[in-house]
Amino acid sequence: MPGPHDKIIADAAKAVLVPLGFRRKGRSRVWLADYDWWATVVEFQPSAWSKGSYLNVGAHWLWSEMDCVSFDFGGRVAEFVEYQSDAQFTTAAARFAQCAADEAQRLSQTFVSLEATAEILLNEERTLDGFGQGGWMAFNAGVALGIVGRMDDALEMFGRVRSSPVSPGSILHPAVDHMVRLIAEPSGLRPEVAALIARHRAALRLPALDARIF
Repeated sequence: MPGPHDKIIADAAKAVLVPLGFRRKGRSRVWLADYDWWATVVEFQPSAWSKGSYLNVGAHWLWSEMDCVSFDFGGRVAEFVEYQSDAQFTTAAARFAQCAADEAQRLSQTFVSLEATAEILLNEERTLDGFGQGGWMAFNAGVALGIVGRMDDALEMFGRVRSSPVSPGSILHPAVDHMVRLIAEPSGLRPEVAALIARHRAALRLPALDARIF
């Protein structure tokens, strides 16, 4: 059952994030800013043990085949603050909301285009060693690189995924296999990614786009 701290968080987020183009996802603690092929995700994450909140902010690429949001680039930006009183938590929630706004604006100034995004994700994946290499970062880098026509780099990224261990039930490797087949016929890559984005937008109840994405 929602408590007073939930309303305090919602009020703080509404005051700070809505002017930046964010919308609340249902009645959850998740807020989204829509950039057509990606979204900024702000989550005032609850705890199972105490009333209060963590703060997570990240970019989510909308070519996902999942029906949920994920923090594809970014994550935890503030540790847990416990609700102790309305006055104390109102101050904390306002600070969280402003921190979320600052990080969201930084992300929007970072991922200014698909070309910039492809280069950033490529470099990020190439800096990974051992655990974490060849995961979703590599997949997302490969998709972005394929969209902008950098097929050799895209295949490098998808190759990293294919050479990484397969988790039981994971959709990552089948998704990569699908993308590699599309790269063999580049004219089909962009329409397929656009279709993935349209389906994922519908799953997240984001409005349908009137124009082509790319």
